[in-house]
Amino acid sequence: MSQRRWIAFEPIALIALIIILSCAKVSAPPGGPEDKSGPEIISTIPAGDAVSVAPVNSISIEFSESIEKKTIEDAVFISPRIEGEIEYKWKKHTLNIILPDAFEDSTTYIVSLGADITDIRRNKMENSYNFAFSTGTHIDYGKVTGTVFKDGKPASGAVVALYDFAAPDSLTVFDSLYPPYITQTGKTGEYTLEFLPDGRYYVMSFDDKNKNRLFNFPTESFGIPDRLCNISAESTPRLDFNLVKHDTGLVSILSTTVTEDRLVKVRFSGNVEYETIHDNLDKVTLEALDSTSVDQYPSAIKEYEDKTHQSYNFYFRSLAAGRYRIKIDASIFERADDSTKFIAGSELTITDDTDETAPVIDDVSHARKTIYPDDSSITLHFSEPIDEGQITDSAVVIMDTDSNYIELVHRRPDPFTLDLYAAGLEWGRSFEIKIAETQFFDMAGNALGDSVVNYRFATYDHDSLGSISGDISFGPRIDSTGTPHLILSTTKGVEVLSKAMYDKSFNFELPPGKYLMSGYLDRNDNGVRDFGSLFPFEYSETSTFLRDTVRVRARFETSGIQFIFE
Repeated sequence: MSQRRWIAFEPIALIALIIILSCAKVSAPPGGPEDKSGPEIISTIPAGDAVSVAPVNSISIEFSESIEKKTIEDAVFISPRIEGEIEYKWKKHTLNIILPDAFEDSTTYIVSLGADITDIRRNKMENSYNFAFSTGTHIDYGKVTGTVFKDGKPASGAVVALYDFAAPDSLTVFDSLYPPYITQTGKTGEYTLEFLPDGRYYVMSFDDKNKNRLFNFPTESFGIPDRLCNISAESTPRLDFNLVKHDTGLVSILSTTVTEDRLVKVRFSGNVEYETIHDNLDKVTLEALDSTSVDQYPSAIKEYEDKTHQSYNFYFRSLAAGRYRIKIDASIFERADDSTKFIAGSELTITDDTDETAPVIDDVSHARKTIYPDDSSITLHFSEPIDEGQITDSAVVIMDTDSNYIELVHRRPDPFTLDLYAAGLEWGRSFEIKIAETQFFDMAGNALGDSVVNYRFATYDHDSLGSISGDISFGPRIDSTGTPHLILSTTKGVEVLSKAMYDKSFNFELPPGKYLMSGYLDRNDNGVRDFGSLFPFEYSETSTFLRDTVRVRARFETSGIQFIFE
């Protein structure tokens, strides 16, 4: 091509290139929307609810999309349990389950596909999927449903198992006992065991960590029912479970030290319930190891009332110098094997060193909070025991914004704590707690400080609140013995209100927002929800929750709520 022709062609080529690039800019990106949906079941062979099924040895399940094959074997449950090796073969989206033998005559088979099954993009099934077929002429239609929780949240992937006995006893060996019926919870913690024959059964839940379909006690968390399960085709019982873990091994003492505040700090090998220590101080001994010392016994612990702690700080009123060791009666840990009578720490030397560390305020319960006027019990926690003889009525005062003093009553439940009961708090006011540091001393005479410290709190404005009201009732299978407790929590799990209900109706005032409502029947009136015990066997206390969130609007009553224990 001559130079002249190229020069003439150059503008045309440039225009064409611009058009091509412009088109490229507006074209749709490759691919489509991200797949976030879990797989679904399209069809099965035999079909669900089929009867008079031929005695073959295969089951086929067609999925809506490609499945991550390694998630299948641990998530397919067939009842009655199949003895022998099962093969899993794939043809595109269809799973073929090959059994070692043909179906038994006159038998109902239940196939449960657990929610742990995922597609190749790791999206899980929304819920477990169950179907049944029979080589006989009928199928059983008994069913039990419910929700499994762990640490107050729905537990996805937990196993729910039905056993053909009334209740376990001390001889029940779960790790060699396959449940005849088994399923798995979905994303919301819900489960359904269906196609069950009529009868009375023991149903429980557990976290099958090793995927062997056996409950391995005590290494796996488990949930105990509140009653036996009566199965019939006429009605569907509901059983909810709360997974807990019991450690039956003997707790040991890892270390024993003396703090700067002359508290004896004991660190255990695992977490220990607060009540286990607090209620058994008479079974804790600081044993003297030389002739110049005498045994010491604690009068208090520093820890707050909470579920568990691994370390506890013991206060001994007379901590004389000498060689000691901590010794604790092993029976308080409820160990199954009681051959060990005591657990003990290593030798501890206590000197005459003077405590020169000033105490501090660890916590003021109402600080920076908005409360109800009747929430008038204010608690101060200190880092070490406080000399009660130095505290006067003017050591702590509460004033409102108009400088009016609030009437207070003092109480000392233990040397670490001061409780204040404030009378006459009004709605919609701000308050200030004033603490005179110069009136608080530890047992060595160290002052809390040399100034007045202030902590603010407020009460709700009554006009800013809404209310909810309704009634409490009980399902036909529920033993209503015990005091109902209702709990209101935010959708993020923060507990806002917990009350024992001595009447079957309720009316609560709450700040605007959405709430979760739950409750339990406190049958032993200890003020806490008990989740039962395997050895010795005890049923859990009945607990339930409202399926829908409760919306509260300012100056508006949401009425007619039916809270049913079922």
